[in-house]
Order: sequence, then structure tokens, then C-alpha cells
Amino acid sequence: MAPLHSLHLALASLIILFSAAKLSAQQTSIDPAGQTAIDPTAQYGVYTTDYAQKVIGFLASERLKGREAGTKEAAKSARFIAKEFKKMGYEPQMQSFTREQLNAVIGEPKPAKALYPLQQCNVIASLVGKVSDRYIVVGAHYDHLGYKEGVGIHPGADDNASGIVAILSLAKMMKESGIVPEYTVLFCAWDGEEKGLLGSKYFVKGWPHSKQTLSSLKETLSIGSSLKELVVCYMNFDMVGRTITPENPAVTFAWNNNYPYLLDICKEVQKSIPAPFQVLLDERRGDGKGGSDYAPFSALDIPFIAWMEDFMHEDYHKPTDTFDKIHWEKLRKTTLLAYGILMRLATGAAQ
Repeated sequence: MAPLHSLHLALASLIILFSAAKLSAQQTSIDPAGQTAIDPTAQYGVYTTDYAQKVIGFLASERLKGREAGTKEAAKSARFIAKEFKKMGYEPQMQSFTREQLNAVIGEPKPAKALYPLQQCNVIASLVGKVSDRYIVVGAHYDHLGYKEGVGIHPGADDNASGIVAILSLAKMMKESGIVPEYTVLFCAWDGEEKGLLGSKYFVKGWPHSKQTLSSLKETLSIGSSLKELVVCYMNFDMVGRTITPENPAVTFAWNNNYPYLLDICKEVQKSIPAPFQVLLDERRGDGKGGSDYAPFSALDIPFIAWMEDFMHEDYHKPTDTFDKIHWEKLRKTTLLAYGILMRLATGAAQ
């Protein structure tokens, strides 16, 4: 998570017990509006802690030296993520961008700031929907702070290898459901977040160029409309692998309060998540404020959900943010809750 992130106050917590029978992948139910709703719990078993440990174990390993944007280790991380998407049956695109392109699209850094890295890359996988030119964007940054002289390697297990576990697992769950979503879902692994949300800013502000950049999506990407008109919702994951209450793990659900249905869906889906588990509510506005990759979307007043830490732990931006401190059940339950919400949105709950 970028240094601009401010500590947020949890406004409330919800703890809901779960007790349900096993459901087949084809089971449906009727939602309060009387429409047939797809049961998200059918795919909960696709998520595995073994896979989460594999991903974080690789990304937070010493050989990747903290995944600093612009380094060969960050590029290696991007290739790993792309390979994981391919294993699931996606055709991921590498949205590469240079320092010069960043300067042109988002503006040059302020005089006191360092130059942008020479080369960076977002990794984007798409699940094409029935309405192919409207999108739900799901994102997490994969870069971190790298190696600092006199300090050491910053592994970034929680910040933000945990978020990459979430988007990869969601991509796998959506793919294996066999459901064609109402809207195209873009799974985005952002680069350069720690240097100023560079990857997500480039994606948002450089939207008119996406058709040329993302060749495999050229039939679905609309460049004649603004991104606000095209994106149904943005969902972000940043630091979702730690908790201050391990006996009753918690995650923060932040949302754009201009769109209250997001909270309604969260409350409904949370009923399917086994206790113990808490959701802390952090009401935001569509004002572009924030220190993670939801901010560029928020600036356009796009509906957003931001999953984040329940507290700013003592290992934030330190070499001690390591694999062994991840709370695997918190990460699992957060991802399951996010999947239930994503499935509701992807099948038309935001209409």
C-alpha cells in the first residue's frame, strides 16, 4: 500500500454465523427482487490455502528482492502472474508503459519527486460478458519497495502479495463456475502502486489508448465513451492478509457511499461466510482520495469497493512483512466474501 494511505476508522463491525447445506454448482435461489440468483457458495471450495501459500511464497521470496517497480524482479513477478492466469484458461495481456508514456498520460512527477521507472507493466486478464463493453474491474498491485541499502529486502507478503492471491483466486473461481457474466470482468495486477498508483492511473487516464494496448480485448473495449460510463464497479485489494484479532479475523470494507447498494450486497453475502469473521465498515466518497489503486476510479465517481487491513500493522513497509505472519483464514474468508459480491455484480445486481 502506498505511503499516502491514511489510517481509517472502522464505523461498525458485522459478525454473522453461517450454517448451510452443501450446494451443487448449478443451484440457484430467488433474490429479494424476485430474480433468479446464482448461489456463490457453489464455488467457495475452489479457493485453497495451498494455492495462496504458493503465490505469496513466490512473490515474497528473497529472489524477487521486494518487487520494486521498474526492476527485473518486478518483471519476473508480472510473468508469474500472467502464467497463473494462463493456467486458468485466460489470455492475459501485458499492458507495458514507459516513463515517457506516463509523463504524457498522467503528467510528470513534481520536481521534488523521483523520476518514474523506465518501464512498467500491468497484467490484465478478461472474462468477456454478455454486455461485452461494460466492465467490472478487479485489481491489486503486485509491486513493493524492493531492497533498501542498510535496511534490506522488503518482502511485501501482506503488501501486497495477499491482494494478488485474492484476484487470482477470484479469476479461478469465476472461470470454473462456467457462468457467462452480464458484464466483462477485467482482473488487473497493477504495477507501480508504491511509487504513486502509477499502473492504475495509467489504465484510467490512458483509457482511450487501451484498444491499441490490449489487443485481445479490441472487440470489447469501448474508447468512444468515458470510463465512468463503462465501468459498473471497481474492486480493489490491498493488504488483506493480516488481522489484529486472529481469534476473530477482520477485514475492512470501504465503499463509495454514493452507491449504497454496495453495502447492501455485502451484508447479504456475508451471511454465507462462516464465523468467526468480522467486516469493518469504512464509508468513503467518490472524491479520488486514498492511498491505493481505488483512488483513480474514485476520482471519476465510479462505484468502488476497497478491501484493506483492519489495522496498520507494525510491519507495514518494513522487511518484517513476511510470509509467516499471514492469517490464512482471514485471507480465505475475505476472498470468499469478495467472490459472492463480485458474482452478484457480474450477474446484474448493479442494474
